[in-house]
Order: sequence, then C-alpha cells, then structure tokens
Amino acid sequence: MGTRNTVEPLQPKTWQLDQDRSSAQGYLYSCSLCDEALVLSKPFINPRRVQLVFLDTCPGCGFELEKTLKVQPSALPPGKRFLTNTICKNAEELFDPGEPLEAKLSRGSSLLRDFQSNLATGIEAIDETLALRFGQLVSLQGEASNALSHLICVRAINPLPPGLDSDVVFVDGGNVFDAYTVSKHAFSLGLDQERTKLHPSPVEQPHN
Repeated sequence: MGTRNTVEPLQPKTWQLDQDRSSAQGYLYSCSLCDEALVLSKPFINPRRVQLVFLDTCPGCGFELEKTLKVQPSALPPGKRFLTNTICKNAEELFDPGEPLEAKLSRGSSLLRDFQSNLATGIEAIDETLALRFGQLVSLQGEASNALSHLICVRAINPLPPGLDSDVVFVDGGNVFDAYTVSKHAFSLGLDQERTKLHPSPVEQPHN
C-alpha cells in the first residue's frame, strides 16, 4: 500500500473517537451492536469490502457484520487518512490498486449508455439511461415510478436470462401495490402463477 493510504491503529470503541460530525472529513465503519470501531477512512470504502476483510465477523462481539455494520460521517485525527482496528491484518484489500474508492452519486441520465446493467426493464429508452447494478440504492420519482417498480419486481423474479431469478420484497407504504399489474407483466414474460405468488405481510400498528 502506498503512502497515501498508510495504515494507522484505531481506537477500539466508537465512543473513544471524536464524533463531531460538523467537522466530518471521512467515514467511520463500526458495529452497531457493540460500538466496535473497524475502519476510519478519508475516502469512502464499499461496506462489502469491510465485511470481507473482517471475515463478516465483528471482532468485538462476534456478530455478523452483514447485520450490524454501519457507516457514518466522522472527523479524522489531524494528519491521518486511514485507520483500522488492530485486528485487521489485510487493510490493503480495502482498496483497489491505485486510487481508492470514492463515494459517487449519479443521476440515471448521466450514466454511460454502454454501461452494462444487471437488470433490464425491457424498455429500450429507459435501459439506455438507467443502468441497474447490484448494490445500488435507486430512487424512482414521478407518475411512472409506481408502474416501473412493478415491472422491475417481475423482471427480477424472472429466471435467468434476462432476470435475476430472485425473490422480491415490495414495501408498500402508500397502499399502491397492484397485483393485477404484476400478473400482467408475469404473463407477458411467460412466468407461472406459482413463481409470482404473493405473500402479503401487513405491518401491525402498535396498540395504545
């Protein structure tokens, strides 16, 4: 690892660190269960890499980082750029050779047209500007967003190719889910009813 990412030891608990977010200069990766500090880095690091380097296990409590890992803005010690928990033995694997990963927010319309999508909608005009990739958090807005979300769900269920052969969870906070639309998309893709069978799980309201 080059001098830009020289590894420094990190205090083991988040409460031992300066958590003044008003002067945040980097990102703190820690366990939400036991407050074990894992990585403090100026550049953003893909959380999945942190999980892999720590073998998906928190060194403090032993729980799976897939369920407990959290990322938050954090201040960095003066002159420091990259600090890790002393348990971490392969810190160089947190970065690609060369430049480290940086956080990046992009509009769908700005993505390259030749960018390979993991999940296509089947609508050429949309697929040319909206490249859906694994690990993305995508927000759809506008009148067509509801209809498009139904289509994407069915396309994700569709066996490979061209879908993901995956289960889908539709969190319906606005009571807009339309089973008829799902059935229509499923029929057009040749999916059987059992594959698109719905399992509604209403959220119970707390009793006063």
